[in-house]
This record gives sequence, structure tokens and C-alpha cells, in this order.
Amino acid sequence: MTRRSEKENTSVGTEAIKSPLDRSALESDRRPASTWVTSLMFLLSSVLVFLPSLILTVQYAQHGTYSYLTLLTKNTFTLKTRSHNVALDFSSSRIFLILTIVLPILGLVVSLLSPMLKKRFGSKTPAAANGLLALFSLASSIIAQSGLISDAERSAANMNSQSLYFSQNILGNILFVALMIAFIASLCEMLGLRAHLKALAYPYFGWLLVFTILPLGLIFFRAFFSKAGGSYHFTLDGFKILTVNRTVSARFYGRILHLQEYFSVFLRSVDYAVWTTIGCLLVGYPLAFILAKRTKRKHLNSSMLLFFFVLPMWINTMLRTYAWRAFFSQNGVLNNFLMTIGVISDPVLFLKNDIIADIIVKLVLINDFLPFMLLPIYSVLVKLDDNVEQAARDLGANGFQAFWKVLFPLSMPGVISGIQMVFMPALTFYMIPDIMSEGSVTTIGNTVQSFILNESPAYQQAGNVLSLLLLVFVLITMGLLRNQDKDFGGNGGMVL
Repeated sequence: MTRRSEKENTSVGTEAIKSPLDRSALESDRRPASTWVTSLMFLLSSVLVFLPSLILTVQYAQHGTYSYLTLLTKNTFTLKTRSHNVALDFSSSRIFLILTIVLPILGLVVSLLSPMLKKRFGSKTPAAANGLLALFSLASSIIAQSGLISDAERSAANMNSQSLYFSQNILGNILFVALMIAFIASLCEMLGLRAHLKALAYPYFGWLLVFTILPLGLIFFRAFFSKAGGSYHFTLDGFKILTVNRTVSARFYGRILHLQEYFSVFLRSVDYAVWTTIGCLLVGYPLAFILAKRTKRKHLNSSMLLFFFVLPMWINTMLRTYAWRAFFSQNGVLNNFLMTIGVISDPVLFLKNDIIADIIVKLVLINDFLPFMLLPIYSVLVKLDDNVEQAARDLGANGFQAFWKVLFPLSMPGVISGIQMVFMPALTFYMIPDIMSEGSVTTIGNTVQSFILNESPAYQQAGNVLSLLLLVFVLITMGLLRNQDKDFGGNGGMVL
């Protein structure tokens, strides 16, 4: 009886052990939502390549709508107008037209066969293959569309890119969006991301989609597509404007450098952002340390002094900037005070001297962004246990060693959060440099504004291209800082 009961218990235990494995195996056989999204997008793309999605515009008038398959089977196109003879040869784009048609179909096959491919080649292989297929299909359709008409053919027809081109209709736009969604869904599946949205998260998700993702998508779209003749067509004119070989004389720290025009603007903006971040850190950390010590010593929930440092944020930034400009002006408070005490006899033009004006602009930027550095550091320091510092002292560390080797590393999440909150906005902030310099200093923000407000479509596209490049730079910087934040625990935040 004892042996029999042991066998029964063993079999029951084995079944208990197997059941979670079987359950996980069943769950692994289930297709995640991202796989279904990828399959649906590839199916939609496979249908759209056979539907008329490309519009041929000649002399600002539409002359027919064609599908990728039609252009693949139709090698030449001839058209005679009153003043032009148009002869087009599509054979040079044949390979990209074939890829545009074949790759979505191949992606659909891979999506449908993903369970078998996962067992044969690994769980990440189908997602990686689908992502590459979606990316290559999108690139092929872009190259095919832009290469259907060559510059030589436009010259022979005595036309330019604004009067003779292929553009997309609504079906072509849907094709691009479907391929983008397929790539994003494949990437999410490859990274193992799962969407667990609760009912209360849907409004926030909708807000995020409409006011964050959609504007970023529009910036990406307008960076590569320009509107002409009532429709959009692929063009790189915006990149050409930013990379134009035009040098300007830029003064940095009293030295004159000859740089490419928009590269000098980028360096100026980075210079302001870096020094603003350094200045806010040098001023904000000691201040946050003192305020946190005072708060814990008096057993307060928050410091009233901290409130006074945050209070200027309630005043409009433009009003504060004009107040600083009046303070440093020729007849301002500073000049009147220095002349009253006899330091100077004539007013000093602080804002006209390049070096002094540059220092003043950075000081005003530091004053404006200081609360964004102060609050995260204070919120971390005020939560640190005083026993940590006392333990370091008991182990033989002096005051400086206890701070540098114990307290400062523990406060790094707040420092990194403060750097993120100061560096990113300061990089694109242009109001303070523009007001203090009376428009003589150009930053990235000024450049984007002037491009977007320009009536030329090429310059408007250049504004979107610059915004896109700036977004990529910001994302890379945030990614690096985020990795550092994880290394230190990621406990940054704000408490008032």
C-alpha cells in the first residue's frame, strides 16, 4: 500500500509538473495579436499593389491612374500635348516594381506559416523576417515611384519635377501606412511586447494616438513627400536644402568659424543646451541638497523655500525674458546701479558685446530651466535615509567621501531625470536667445519656424526634415540617458 500510494503521488506530481509546461506550450502555439495585425496588413498590401494607386501628372493635370502591376507590364508610355511630347520608359524600375508586388505576398505567406517556422527556426525568426519584408517592401515602393520618371526624360519633355511626376492617391497612401504598421507589429513581436490595455487606458491611448503618434507620423510623411498639383509625390528636396553647400561665418567664444549654414545653427543650439544643463546642475544640486536637508531636519512634507523657486514658473516666459532684457539694457537696472556706485561712468552695452551677450543668454536660460533640474533631484534626496550617510561615516568615511561615494550615486536617478527635463527642451528653445539677441542669434527653433512659415513647398519640407532629424537626435539621447537611469535604479521623479 505504501509503494502504491507513493506511485500515485508521484504520478499526480508529474501531472502537476507537466500541466504548466503543457499550458505554456499551448500559449506558445497561440498567435499573438501582432502576428494577426502583420498578416492583415500584408494581405491589404498584396491587394493594393494590384489596384490603381499611382497618378501620372503632366502639366499640372492628371493623365490616368495606374497600379504597380500595370506599370510593370507596360514598358513605355507616350503622350502628346500642345507643347510637349512625353516619352517614358519604365524598364529601369522593373526590379523595384517586382519587389513591391512580390514582397507583401511573401510576407503574407510567412505570417500564415509562422507557427511552423517558429518550431523550425526559432520563435523570433518569423517576426524578424516579416519586419525585413515590410521594410524592404516600403523602400521598394518608394524607389519604384521616384524612379519611374528620370531627369533625362523630364529634360527631353522640357518639363521639371513639378509638372511631370507620379504621385499616390488614397490607395497608395493606405499601402504605405499598411506596410509601416506591418513593420511596427513585427518589431513588437520580435521584442516580445504585448498589449495589455485595460478599459480605462483606452481614452489615454486615443489621446496619445491623436496628439502624439499622429503628428509624428505627419512629420515623417511630410519630410519625404511634397504636395504638388493636388497630390503628394516622393521628393528629397528638403534634404537638399539642409545639405546645401553654403558656408556662414559663426562666432563661438570670440573665435570666427566658417561652417555650413545649418550645421552652425545645430552647434549653436547644442552649445546652449549643454551649458544650460551644466549650469542648472551646478546650481540645482547644491540647492536641492540644502532644501532636502532642511526638510528632513524640520520633519516637513515639503519645503516652502522650494515653492518660491518654483513660483517664477507661473509667470509667462516671455514676460520674464523681457524683464531680463530690460535689466541688462543700456538704461537698465544694472547700468544705473553700477553708475550710481561709481564703478562705470558710461552705460555698458552688455547685449551688444558678443561674449557678454552669450553669457547673459545662458544665464537667463539657466534661470528659466532651473526648477526642472531642482525638482527631480530634490525628490530623490528627500527620500534618502539619513542612516545611509551615518553608516558610511561609521565605516570610516569623512563627509566628502560619504557624499561622493554614497549619497551622490544614490541621487543619480534624480540627476538623470533632471538632465532629460532640461537638455531636451533647451535644445529646441528659441524664445530667450531670440529676445535677448534681438533676432541676431539663430537656433534650431528659429530655423524650423522660418522653414514652416515659408511659402515654398521645398522649404516647408525642409522644416519637417529638420524636425525629424531633431527628433531622432532627441530619441537617441533619451535612450542613452534611460540606460544610465536603469543602472542607477530609475527612482527619479518630482515631488512638491
